[in-house]
Amino acid sequence: MGIADRIILTLYTFLMAVVSVLVVLCSLGVFSRETMIFMVDHIPGSWLYAVCGVIMLLVSLRLLITGLGLTGMSSLKLSENEKGKVLVGKTALENYIAVLAQEIYGVHNVKVIVKLDDDGIEVRINASIEPGINIPESSEEIRNNVRESIKKVTGIEVKDIELFFKQIKAKEE
Repeated sequence: MGIADRIILTLYTFLMAVVSVLVVLCSLGVFSRETMIFMVDHIPGSWLYAVCGVIMLLVSLRLLITGLGLTGMSSLKLSENEKGKVLVGKTALENYIAVLAQEIYGVHNVKVIVKLDDDGIEVRINASIEPGINIPESSEEIRNNVRESIKKVTGIEVKDIELFFKQIKAKEE
């Protein structure tokens, strides 16, 4: 789930909490029945309520789509025949690529994001590197290791590998 979806989910959860508190307060008699009827009576014809309703509907649809994993491919089909399909999951690729990147001396705290499509995969590797390590050489070694290993293991071409070293810092034991 991306950062935008997390923000939307947080706002939506907050809104649902407010609505839930109002329902509980109504059931406990804090708000009178007449007050609630008055509030509901003023909903028709008010453009503000209509806009809020449309926004809530769109947020709900977005969360539903994200929750179902329809915002992107979550697995890649490696093969299919009469005996069945062979799929590899996005998370499996991310974990495997993280292990491959950490095999390179001086690279640690690796996090990987993979984008899958039908003609290959794109990889973003976020990592830390130890001081004194040659970044261009290590980057090339990571790229070669990932490309060769993914091609060998899955048969899929890695289209692009983006490396981002967030820290130049010794590995903490």
